[in-house]
Amino acid sequence: MNSDADQELLDEAIQHLMDATSNLRAVISRTPGKLSCRSAPTALAASPRKFLAFCAFVRLMRQQKEFFAETTSVLVITVPRDWPIDDFDYVADLCLKSGDRGLSKLKTFCHPPRSKRGAWDFNPSVYLDAQKVIVFLPRGAEMHPEFEISADTVVNLEILDDRHVDSLARQLDTGPLSAAEKEQLRQQDPAFIDSIFRRGRSAASALSRLERLLTKPSKDRKLVPLASYGEAGKWGLKFRSDLRRWRAGQLDWSDLDKGVLLYGPPGTGKTSFAASLALECGAHLVPTSLSKWQSAGHLGDLLKAMRQDFAEARDRAPSILLIDEIDSVGDRRSFSGDNKHYCIEVVNGLLEALDGAAGREGVVVVASTNFPEALDPALVRSGRLETHVEMKRPNTNERAQILQFYLPGLGALKELYEVARQLNGQTGADLEHLARKAKQLARTENREPRIEDLWAVVPQRPCLGDHDRWRICIHEAAHAVLTELSGLGKVTCVEVFDDINDCVETFDALGRTSSDCPVPALRTEQWFRWDIAISLAGMAGEELVFGNRSTTSGGSRGSDIANATETASLMAAKFGLGRRLSVLSHDLDRPIHTVLENGPRLRTDVDDILDTEYSRAKGILESNLNTMITLARALKEERRLEGKRLEYLLTGLYSTDGSSNAVGNTG
Repeated sequence: MNSDADQELLDEAIQHLMDATSNLRAVISRTPGKLSCRSAPTALAASPRKFLAFCAFVRLMRQQKEFFAETTSVLVITVPRDWPIDDFDYVADLCLKSGDRGLSKLKTFCHPPRSKRGAWDFNPSVYLDAQKVIVFLPRGAEMHPEFEISADTVVNLEILDDRHVDSLARQLDTGPLSAAEKEQLRQQDPAFIDSIFRRGRSAASALSRLERLLTKPSKDRKLVPLASYGEAGKWGLKFRSDLRRWRAGQLDWSDLDKGVLLYGPPGTGKTSFAASLALECGAHLVPTSLSKWQSAGHLGDLLKAMRQDFAEARDRAPSILLIDEIDSVGDRRSFSGDNKHYCIEVVNGLLEALDGAAGREGVVVVASTNFPEALDPALVRSGRLETHVEMKRPNTNERAQILQFYLPGLGALKELYEVARQLNGQTGADLEHLARKAKQLARTENREPRIEDLWAVVPQRPCLGDHDRWRICIHEAAHAVLTELSGLGKVTCVEVFDDINDCVETFDALGRTSSDCPVPALRTEQWFRWDIAISLAGMAGEELVFGNRSTTSGGSRGSDIANATETASLMAAKFGLGRRLSVLSHDLDRPIHTVLENGPRLRTDVDDILDTEYSRAKGILESNLNTMITLARALKEERRLEGKRLEYLLTGLYSTDGSSNAVGNTG
């Protein structure tokens, strides 16, 4: 055997051994301590909540091999936003303590928010000088830029794993929890965990008591059932059914609506609908608004408060995130002046938050507004506030149901229906007010409320006199004549009501002309002008017969004058069908009411169109005055005209050139 060769092999072996020893020492030197998993009894002795945080942290850190292997590393752990953050500093110290853990090797830090003045009250460099840094950050909260730059890994800490809950229940002898009860536990405030898990006491019973306590409606205000909210209620019941299927694993979250916009006049229950929806769905409610976000401080604080509300909704899913009066956020197309940049940033921040919520399971956004036309179009597109539901004043049946809800046992639904007939146009808030007044009357006599108490607080409204009823008949007959002569469609029904309470489905309406007039795919200037003339015909008919006009054509959205003005504005501002062919490109994307408000010349063009069509409608009606009066007399006598009877009364109409028109040729 060659001695030189043997010596070479021996030297090589020694070198390998020295290299291996050096590598081992390097790994040991850059690992500040080890993960201690034997401290669970200590964490349990501290509290059940800290035990669950301990278990979750140990499981997470076992997966962070690179953190322990690298010479230096910064690990950011996002934790549930509502969990006490001090728990994580405690469990980190419990899990990572060892003789090697020194101030220069590993540090943990519970990241606080900015101060009320918007400043950071800590110095990140005090922590970043360590070899290893663990930062605990509430989920969705803002991170200091220095930590954000230096972070090697950002991971989510998921707490309340089934196995950890089962282990806690066994060690405290609280009895097992079902899968549904564990899911219910995850929806609760972590502050209740120590009360739920008490040694030798049933955790399931405690959880049930907590659920009853949290879902119990406020004594100050009862929540109306979803079924009493009309179309919104129908949507809510459908969503509740879909949510149950999602919880049962029968539907993907992508199959459910991500957001709904509720719009309508004040007092129709848009805000209380969200509370009722959350209650009936067993979901967490996060109520918020722009004014709440603004109260946090400057723009950065506002956006942070917005993100925190969305983060809470994600953490407490399934949840309902209510954005009240969302129109206050504004429309980017209408921003100007010194605050333009600020307002744009707010809208962009909300769009970003909505996109984030759309990609998170269990969060549905409910937004309410009285002015849907004031919203930025990007807010209401698919994937954001994609479902739009009008919140109307309740009809007679719905009013009766609401009264029965606030006054249970007062009387049969049939009796309440008669009361509800006298409350046309009353909102849910109005009905709740009347119920309180009825209860107050009963309390003065120290007894339960009666149906007579409710009748006593019903507002008294005068019935229409003969002269007013005749005016309404003329008004509706004029609409019918213009509609029939327009060629846009056929009149199907004309009706008037005995008094202002008799129109049980339409607010503030004293008569109604129904027609079959479809909107064509291609609208011409003639079509627009006929549509305006029909809207103004009722007012023109009144002036012809009585020599003056009344308030029957205006005063509210959807009224004759409001509709005619909107149509004329579209003609002049967006389609070049007015006196000018030109339109301004920036006006095309703005809501028509803002275009009209900011354009005095445009206002003149709109007035010209309205004046022209009003005069034309008046002239046509004057040529058909006998037919209009005959129709009005029949309407006053019969109250409702339709079918063959209506066709007969509309025969003999004259078109604008004076020739006779048969009814069958005008449709």
